[in-house]
Amino acid sequence: MRFEIVKGIKTGNIEERYFINDRSFDCNPSANVDINVAIAYLNLGVDSEDMCVKCLWGFSPRESWKEAKLFVPSAVEGELRLVGEYEAGLTWRIDKNKMWESYFDKESGWCCIGNSMLEAEDTAVKVVNNMIAVVDNTSKLKAVWVHPTFV
Repeated sequence: MRFEIVKGIKTGNIEERYFINDRSFDCNPSANVDINVAIAYLNLGVDSEDMCVKCLWGFSPRESWKEAKLFVPSAVEGELRLVGEYEAGLTWRIDKNKMWESYFDKESGWCCIGNSMLEAEDTAVKVVNNMIAVVDNTSKLKAVWVHPTFV
């Protein structure tokens, strides 16, 4: 599964939230998505009109997050586009071989799903106001960083 970063395009006012009682992520306001990329028990929502990631949603109990000191990547403004032909209404799993782990830095409030270690060739893009995606030099998604509002 390949992704490309489209620099300079602003996504809008979408913000990721973490619902403590439901132990889940979702965005506000809701985003129109009809393709899902599954990561652990979470989904990256993609709009089939432009193939861009619009939000992160799904179950993610805080008890499963590993505490860590995280160093948030600097990110360009833009969008993350899913490359290829994907049928609307379906879900594709990105972490087939090994479920991605989640890390949380309680000092900064950032959560990282996936690989938190940045390499020189990695590129980070600010997808929504408080979410960053990291793509490696082979165009594969490496991590999703979220600084959610806890509600």
